[in-house]
Amino acid sequence: MTVYSLPADSPAAGHADTRSRRAARTLFALLTALLVIPAPLAAAGSLDAGSADLIGATGSLAPSGLERAENPDWMGGLPDDVGLSELSLPGTHDTMAVRASVFAETQDVDLPTQLRAGVRAVDIRTRHFRDAYPIHHGLEYLNTNFTDVVVQLTDFLRDHPTETVVMRLKEEYTPAENTRSYEDTLRWYLHDNPDTAARLSEHLWSADGNRFPTLGEVRGKIVVIQGFDGAETYGPRWGNAGMDIQDTYELTDLRDVDRKWDLVRAQFDRAAAGDPQTFFVNHLSATGNPVALVSGTVPVTVARGVPGTIGILARAEEHLAANPTGRTGAVMADYPTPELVDELVARNFR
Repeated sequence: MTVYSLPADSPAAGHADTRSRRAARTLFALLTALLVIPAPLAAAGSLDAGSADLIGATGSLAPSGLERAENPDWMGGLPDDVGLSELSLPGTHDTMAVRASVFAETQDVDLPTQLRAGVRAVDIRTRHFRDAYPIHHGLEYLNTNFTDVVVQLTDFLRDHPTETVVMRLKEEYTPAENTRSYEDTLRWYLHDNPDTAARLSEHLWSADGNRFPTLGEVRGKIVVIQGFDGAETYGPRWGNAGMDIQDTYELTDLRDVDRKWDLVRAQFDRAAAGDPQTFFVNHLSATGNPVALVSGTVPVTVARGVPGTIGILARAEEHLAANPTGRTGAVMADYPTPELVDELVARNFR
């Protein structure tokens, strides 16, 4: 079920029916709760959030607490000649998937909070719908649009000009009701949309082929990693020869978290020892295949664990603490904790 409002940044949008939209979202949430309440997720939710040995390691659904991390200007302490590919970048997978269904939600704080915490790699997934870019996670509309993303990113960069944000821009789900191509709509955001054109002109890095720039070239800028087809080059292409990506995201059940962790750990090792010109990406995120969803294998349980299964976040924090030096590349996490983000930031200065 897809719950929709018309994209506010669409030239064809008109006025959405707010009451209908809220009613539809409420109905969706009720159906989700009534039809599928995975047992491991319910068990996790019953844990005592005050028990230090349970939080994170065995599935507490307490908030991530990412707002406690304060690293708004951390890149200002780095030299201009360091390459983006040489850095350890805290990142979020499906960055805008806040307050979504249990199947789609991957974050519990908004984009400005993530950026203040120190996140510098974001994952923006745009459906092409009615000549605009509503933000989706799969079929689910996330009640936000590309204009919102641009405004929030550029507001942050105006206030923190030493920083840069790497943005994977991906075409998501099925295009519908369009009169132009995905790339033509992107050009509209770049050149014609009054809410985004001036901001992107000032803050979007002009790509130089598939090369990842130095930090000095892109302070105050957004660096796009292009996850869509286009005649023009807007940034390095996702998956090109200059990237090394771990993104195994579909698990058979919660026991499969062990396999996912082995892949994450191996990617940490490759990034630490790899070519400094290669941009490494390591997704801590995963979810269940359609069958596994009903057993509670959803983003939050994979990230935080459940009784009997240690989540990916706790494993990553322990691994990084035990191996405190070495580049990680961009680490794309669901529900990142302040401890994880602080550790990744600190690695750039050791």
